[in-house]
Formats: sequence, structure tokens, C-alpha cells
Amino acid sequence: MPSESYLYEDGDEEAELEFLRESLEQMDNLTDKTTQLLKVFDIRLKNLGRVIAPIYKSTQKLTRLYDNIEATVGTLDDILLFFNVAKDELETIHAGPDESELLPYLDSINRLKDASDALRELDLESAAQSRKEIHELLRIGLGNLSQLFSQWLKQHSGGIDPAAYANASEIPTFPTDTVKLLSMLATYLNLVNDEVSYDLRLTKTYATIRSRHLQKSLAQFSDMCNAYIRSNAVEAAPSQHGFDPTSRGGMAEMRFCTIRNENWYEPGTSPFAQYTINVVKLIQAERDLVRHIMPTVISDETFFATVDRPLEAYIATGEKTLTFFFGSPMYEILHALDVYGYLLETDSALKSLLAPNQSQSSSMTKLATRLQTHLTKAFIALINLLRNPFKDDIMPKQTGGVNELVSNTLTLLSYVISYKDLLVTLFLSMGDGYWNQSVSHESPHVSQHASDPSDGLSIFQHYLRDVIDALAYTIDQGGKQMKRPTLQFVFLINNHSYLARALQDTMYAGDDMSQSLGLGDLVGRSAQLRTESQIERSRKGYVATWKALMSAFPAATLGPAEKLGMFNQGFDDMVRSHRVYDIFDADVRAMLVSDATEAIIPEYEKFLRQNSDNSSEFTHAMKYTPRDLQRRIHGMLDD
Repeated sequence: MPSESYLYEDGDEEAELEFLRESLEQMDNLTDKTTQLLKVFDIRLKNLGRVIAPIYKSTQKLTRLYDNIEATVGTLDDILLFFNVAKDELETIHAGPDESELLPYLDSINRLKDASDALRELDLESAAQSRKEIHELLRIGLGNLSQLFSQWLKQHSGGIDPAAYANASEIPTFPTDTVKLLSMLATYLNLVNDEVSYDLRLTKTYATIRSRHLQKSLAQFSDMCNAYIRSNAVEAAPSQHGFDPTSRGGMAEMRFCTIRNENWYEPGTSPFAQYTINVVKLIQAERDLVRHIMPTVISDETFFATVDRPLEAYIATGEKTLTFFFGSPMYEILHALDVYGYLLETDSALKSLLAPNQSQSSSMTKLATRLQTHLTKAFIALINLLRNPFKDDIMPKQTGGVNELVSNTLTLLSYVISYKDLLVTLFLSMGDGYWNQSVSHESPHVSQHASDPSDGLSIFQHYLRDVIDALAYTIDQGGKQMKRPTLQFVFLINNHSYLARALQDTMYAGDDMSQSLGLGDLVGRSAQLRTESQIERSRKGYVATWKALMSAFPAATLGPAEKLGMFNQGFDDMVRSHRVYDIFDADVRAMLVSDATEAIIPEYEKFLRQNSDNSSEFTHAMKYTPRDLQRRIHGMLDD
């Protein structure tokens, strides 16, 4: 039975397999038919695409054409509006801007500008006519804005006193809101000016108004300089380059040599120094204001145009001041030095302000250079004057007093050394001994070199030592001009003592209260010792003139009474001559009295002891007792 069962199962499987095969064949047939049908559809779709493509392209063209027509219609509407802009904005433009509300006026000008740009593209007579009307309105509108710009500038450009403010940042200019409005207006005008090709001259407008403001603010300093020059001028300048060290003469030199100056220049009081400080201060403030108001592209041009006239006026006054220095007495060196220092201090600041403008930035430098040349010549002229001190119209007075040239020179030096730091640089630039270039190497006036020729201070000290030596020579030459031997020695003692006191009183080294070196410190102790030696030699000569009164005492051919008579006459003449001597130094007066007393009294007492005679002739001839002589000598310098 099992075998039959297996036969039965195999038969079923074969039937199922046959059924599956038939089904697969039917599906293959169906697939082939479907494929053929799809191919037919594909061919028909391709044919349909070829038919529809031209229609689609035509539709796109129609769409673009519609869009273009719609845009053209819109543009035509706008253009038609542009034809009416001039009429619409006429009233607003002619009314001018409202200072409190500027934007509506600017919007009106913008609409005119846009209309002009649009109508420019139309080649129509009507468009040209409309543009002409628009341009006229633009000219009026921009002119009104430019006028408003000027008006706002002028409100705060009436001039100020810059000396009332410590620095540029404190100088008042414009309120913040006004600066913002000016800046907005300047930016707008500059932009529109470029677009519509109108010459609004914005830079010129600003420069004209603000330049006038600066000139008005600085006029007081120019006036002070001119007034100072008029009141202190001595004579016309000998040259345009300052002192000629080889030349002599002139009222300025005579004044320094013969008139004791009582009004010495005080640092910082120069009107031109004040002018220099304040012109730089104002220019700094103006530079900042220009940068806040004017557009960047024209700010530098505007700034240079603004400060050009004020700078010209300043330089012109500087030239006048230099010309004044060139023809002034020697003591104006102090004034020139002070101005020179201020020029150097402000030179870098002004250069940074005017750097792009070479001519403007170099103007103050040129002024300082000319003044430096003058100063170097002036220092040579001073020492040459001392080395050749006297001539017919410049002679020392016959009074034995301190000579004006001596006193003026020492006072001048005491002031000059207050500019030591400035002079150290100046002398270093000129080199050691430059003031001796015209002097022969064999001349007694040529001193040794500076201790360190590469050090400015050492060179300056060398110069001062040479000046003191030249001053000692001046004193010696002045003594030779005295007409009486006694007067000669009085002059020498008085003037050398004045020099010694000046050196002694300015030796501050070691003084804890002193913060700087004095003249005595700078020239050194050797100058003091040489001067004291000159005093001692002169005192010996002075004593000899007194002893000469007793030259007849040893004479064997004369009697005692005759000897006394000759002595009395000489003594009276000597005392009488001393009464006109100008000896104001108490120490010098005491020195002269002491020397005269020691020269006369011991010899006179000795003579009386040796020639005691009770005769009436001798008694009559004995006019003075030793005590009487002492009293006369002690009072001989009194008025």
C-alpha cells in the first residue's frame, strides 16, 4: 500500500507543475502585449510633444510681452509724473528750507534730481523744457541750502580770545546739534554737487567764513607785536639776516654800550611768543572742527584753505619781529631766544597739522631757522663787541663807575643762562669755538677748547668763559680811556669788583636751595680767581697814586713847610676828584678808603715826627692832622 501512496503524490505534483508552466506562458504573452502597447504610447507622446512645443514657446513670448507692456505702462506713468515735478516742488523750493525741519526740503531736491535724471533719457523737446525748469529749481534749492550752511557757520564765527583757553580742546566752536546739522548739510551738498554738476564752492564758503573768524581771533596778537616793535625799535635793521659780527656802529650798539638797561625781557612776555602759542592752538581746534563738519574727501582741502590766510598773517608778523631783532640792542637776544624756544616747541605740532601741505608746514621751520642764524651771529657780535669795546662815539664816562657795557653784559648773561637747555643744543649744532673763527690763532682772545667738544653744555661753558675773558679785556681797555691815573685804577677796581661779585653771587653749586647752575658755576672758579687777581693789581696802582702825593717828602731841596704845602694841594685835588666818582658798591668804597688811608696816614705821621717844627710857617702849612686826613678820606666818596 505504501507504493501506491507514493505514486499518488507524484501525480499531484506533476499536475501542479503543469499548471504553473501554463500560467507563466500566459503571463509572458501578457507582458509582451503590454510592452508593445507602451511603445505605441511612447511614440504617440513624442509626436504630441513635437506638436505642443511651438505652442508653449509662443505662450512664453506672450507672457514676456505682457510683462514688458505692463512695465512700460508703469514707466510711462512715472515719466508723466516727472514732467509735473517742477510744478509740484516749485512752492517748496522757493519757500526755502525750514531750519527746524530740513528733511522735507532735502526730499524735494531729491525728487527734482531724480526727475532730471529720468528726463535726460528722453529725446523730446518737452523733456528738455521740463529739465530746464527742474535745473533752475535745483539751482535755487541748492543755493538756499548753501546759504543756510553759511548762515549756520557765521552764527559761531565772530572771533574769540584764544588766550582765555588753556588748550585747543577747550576752545568753543559750535553746539553739538549745530555741528551735526552742518555735517549733514555739508555731506548732502557735496554729494548732490557732484551729481548735478553745480559749483557750490562748499570749500570756499567754509574757508572764507572760518578764515575770517581765525584772523579776527588772532588780530590782537598781531597788533601787540606791531605796537611792541614801534615802541622799542631803535633803528632800521642793518641787514635781512641779523647781526653782521664784523660790522660796527649804529644806535642799537651805542645803546647797549652807553645806557644801562632797566627793563630786561621777562620769559613768556613776548607778544609774538603769545601769537605763536595761540595760532597753533586755534589751528588745532579748527582742524578738529573741519573733520567733524566737512566730508572726508574735501576736509583736508578745506582745512588748508581755511588756515592759509591766518598763517600768512602770522608769518608776516614773524618776519617783522625778526627784522626788529636784527636792528635791536644786544639785550633783545633774550627776547629772540624766548621766541626761538616757542617756535621749536610748536614746530612739531604745526608740522603734524599741516603735513600734507609742504609750503604751509615749512613756514614756521623757516622762521625758526632764520632766527637761529640771527642768534648765532648775535653771540658772535657780543663777544666781538667786548673784544673791541670803545671808539669815538662809544667811550666810558670819566666817573670811574661801572661801565654800562659791563653791567649790561653781565645782566644779559645772567638771563641768557636761564635758556641753557635751549642754548646747549644751539651751540652743539654750531660747534666748539665757532665764535672765534674770525680771530687769529695767535690772538690773546682765543681760549682753549671745550673740555668735551662733542657736548653742547661744555661748548656753551667755553663760550661763557671767552665772554668773561673778553669782558675783563673790555674793563682793561676802559681803564686806559680814563684821563687821570687815579681814575684809571678806580675804574678798574670798581668794574673788576662788579665782575667778581657777579661771578661770586652766581655760584650755586652745593646750595641745596638752588635747582640750577649760575654764571659763576658755568665759567668756573678760575675766572673768579683771575678777576680777583686783576683787582689786587689795580689796588696796588691805586695805592701808588696816593703815595705819589708824598713824593716831595724825601726831597732835600725843599723845606718841611713847602713839602706840606705841595702835599695839601695834591691831597685836596685828590679828595675833590673822588667826589665825582660813581662808586655805589659799599665794599668797593670801603676798599678805596682803606687803601687810601693805609697809603697816606702812616707816611704822613712819620713825616710829622721827623719834621717837627714849631715855626709859624710850618704851623701855617700844616693844614691837616692825621685825624683830619682820615676824616677827609672817609668822606671823599660822599656827595
